[in-house]
Amino acid sequence: MKKLMRFIVLSLLFVFVIIQFFQPEKNQGDITTNHIFEQEIISDEIISILENACLDCHSNQTEYLWYHKIAPVSWMVSKHVDEGKKELNLSEWGQMDVFDKIGNLQEICEEVQDNKMPIKSYVKMHKKADLSKTQIDALCAWTEKLSEEMLTKIN
Repeated sequence: MKKLMRFIVLSLLFVFVIIQFFQPEKNQGDITTNHIFEQEIISDEIISILENACLDCHSNQTEYLWYHKIAPVSWMVSKHVDEGKKELNLSEWGQMDVFDKIGNLQEICEEVQDNKMPIKSYVKMHKKADLSKTQIDALCAWTEKLSEEMLTKIN
């Protein structure tokens, strides 16, 4: 029985070490002219909210913690980032149509008001991402104001 247990433990350890060599590509691009921070005038308060609660999954600039580099956690983080960027990538803001931008701004507000974003698993590991009512209100006020400005420019 001891030999079997030892074999199982060593096998699992071996597999754990081997999977470390199969890491997903990191999401660590530079901020380009298409990034929302380069495209729009944004207050420091909103920049802070976006950086703490949104950009790790919704931009090309994920900040990885030490445990994000350990498989299989690295695979799960990569999947979350890929899904987040598919929904909204703030690094590609400048390439979006104005109506897509307005729709995304409305969705940002709705998602945070409904506590769908940031996702619970992210908030558990990143306490700064736990948005207060004041932060949510500020973010929604900003999305509304920016949407109105964009609509005004169209007319």
